[in-house]
Amino acid sequence: MHNPLTSDIQSETNPSLPALNWVGMSQIESSMLVDDLMIPCQLDIGVNLRPGFRGIHMSRLYQLHLEYFLRKNLDEKQVELFLSESLKSQEQTSSEVSVKIEFQLPTKTVSLKSELAGYRNYPVQIIFERTPQMNRWISFEILYSSTCPQSAGLSVEALRDVGLTVDRLPATPHAQRSRARIKLQLKEFSIGLIRQLIAGVENQLGTPVQTSVKRADEMEFARLNAQNLMFCEDAVRSISDFLQKNSGVLGFSVFCEHFESLHSHNASCLKKHHWTGPEFLHFS
Repeated sequence: MHNPLTSDIQSETNPSLPALNWVGMSQIESSMLVDDLMIPCQLDIGVNLRPGFRGIHMSRLYQLHLEYFLRKNLDEKQVELFLSESLKSQEQTSSEVSVKIEFQLPTKTVSLKSELAGYRNYPVQIIFERTPQMNRWISFEILYSSTCPQSAGLSVEALRDVGLTVDRLPATPHAQRSRARIKLQLKEFSIGLIRQLIAGVENQLGTPVQTSVKRADEMEFARLNAQNLMFCEDAVRSISDFLQKNSGVLGFSVFCEHFESLHSHNASCLKKHHWTGPEFLHFS
């Protein structure tokens, strides 16, 4: 005779059990719609745990992910619905809920002069926390070229030493690939806003990495590198100036790394402005 399973160990209560800040699941394999494209993503979803309770119902969170997140449009309304239902599923044990979404944002590119089509994936992470106020943060990375101002100045001196009189270089060879890691707290969230911020930071720096190029594009890139000489300090200040002018940004953290070709180490710089990061989940 079959006996139904009745034990529910995780629902046990004990007054001596302390509260926990966050309990949930990390790196759930999932997918979602972004600009009508189905793209893979990883999900962290969890809640706080009140004192006296042994655990939460994780399977409920996973099933709600299937119903309210998987293959759905990535927009604030859908995420809020997912979080609301997740919190309801744990209403006896929890009062706060948070989610992190990690994915690659596909983006079409066009070369500088010849207008050749290309394609890039931008690493993006999004965190929503409802505590009960809804807060939202995003993180993304920009790759760009940085030509050291000191190196450019020494190149001008070398030209003068051989009898060529120049005040500045009109163009510079390929420079060091560099990376900006940008974390933002936002008033509102949308994929369109992320795309605008990525494009804005790249325009501010002036030398984002390219995909398909012809000789004319490479020449233009060399010219842009000469026009935008920068130390890592310059890059961080430039990005910060752009972000401070954006009314949708509540606070930010900007970290730039220049992967030195002269040295075996990197040149790095960090600036924070009105930055209060997520309480429960963290950007990787």
